[in-house]
Amino acid sequence: MPHRAAIGLSLSLLVFIACGGATTSGITTESDGDGGADGATAESDGGTTTEGGATSAADAAAIQLTLMSLPVGDGKYGAAPKKGYIYSCQQSFMGGGGAFKDGPWIKGDGTFDFTAKVVVQGMNAWPNHTFAADVTGGTRAVTGNGLPDHMTGTYPIAQADPAYQYDRNPNSVQAQSIAWSLAATPTVSATTTCLGGGPIGILLTGSVLFDALDAEGRDAVAHETQDLCQAHPEKSGEYHYHSIPTCLPDPGADHSALLGYAKDGFGIYGVRGEGGKTLTNDDLDECHGHTHVVSWDGASVSMYHYHATYEYPYTLGCFRGTPIK
Repeated sequence: MPHRAAIGLSLSLLVFIACGGATTSGITTESDGDGGADGATAESDGGTTTEGGATSAADAAAIQLTLMSLPVGDGKYGAAPKKGYIYSCQQSFMGGGGAFKDGPWIKGDGTFDFTAKVVVQGMNAWPNHTFAADVTGGTRAVTGNGLPDHMTGTYPIAQADPAYQYDRNPNSVQAQSIAWSLAATPTVSATTTCLGGGPIGILLTGSVLFDALDAEGRDAVAHETQDLCQAHPEKSGEYHYHSIPTCLPDPGADHSALLGYAKDGFGIYGVRGEGGKTLTNDDLDECHGHTHVVSWDGASVSMYHYHATYEYPYTLGCFRGTPIK
């Protein structure tokens, strides 16, 4: 059975749940019906820190230990913003497919071992992938067909695939029509906005990001099985993530790179904050972001932005700006 633990251990391996560094494979999961890098990295074969700012062996070991004992986020959603929770527009979940059986990576102490998750098999390329995020005046036009610039697993999940024992996603990956008009210079709203299921943003891979909930209101990253880039299709064929995938590089040892855009226009960055500090929920607000100087469209700008973390809710907890419909 292929496990995530086979992945090379660099800050990349972690990109999945937190968006830490460049990696080659990984896993995450979701239910069938749910709702520009800055800085180059030089890394030695042994994973030790080099002049370019790669992950050190000690950091890689710490990441591995973190991934082996992540708290399951089940039940951490509500009708108001709260740090470490999802401010969900939906409070009642009726189910809708997805993982029907917990895998052995979910432990009895309320944690799960991400490195032990089964990965949906397959290596499928999408040469017709398209994606652009062009700024004209005050608007960022995000367009594409929703297909990623990386390999995906084979969907529907085949009966011979070990992942079929836990999650029988019957959907296939299908091209979509994405045409979003985001504010190029978004502003913080006086009030926050709940996450309503479906896309909450788009990553630089060209595929969309969902929040951390599956169709049953569970922690999708803990329960669902996904492919080597931690994604899968929902019922309309929309390929999506519930966390930042390992297939999206985040090089360097300082502040993480821009990895995508939320639907309110704010940037989504990796797991590292100022000075390269690995961020936790405690470092961020209830929407999973904060304000300081970041690289934004080629300039250094003090602005609000979101971060990924290793822990639930992994990316956004709510919208701090005004999301597009």
